[in-house]
Amino acid sequence: MMEYRDIEYSIVQGIERGVWKWSASVAGVVVVGQAPNRSAAVAGAENAIERALGVKKVRLVPPGRPD
Repeated sequence: MMEYRDIEYSIVQGIERGVWKWSASVAGVVVVGQAPNRSAAVAGAENAIERALGVKKVRLVPPGRPD
C-alpha cells in the first residue's frame, strides 16, 4: 500500500507483460486504472486522487476601490 494526500492506494503488476494496475478508494468510491509501467501507474493513481478530492483553484480578486 502507498499513500498520497492521506489516501491509500495500491499498485500491482498485471499478469500480462507491460501492465500495471492501480486502485484507490476515495470517500467510499473505488477508482481503478492501468498503465504500461509502474511509474505511470503511480502517476495515474495520484492524478485520480487529485481529481477525486477536487482541488479548488483559488482566484485572487483585488479589493474594490473606495469611492
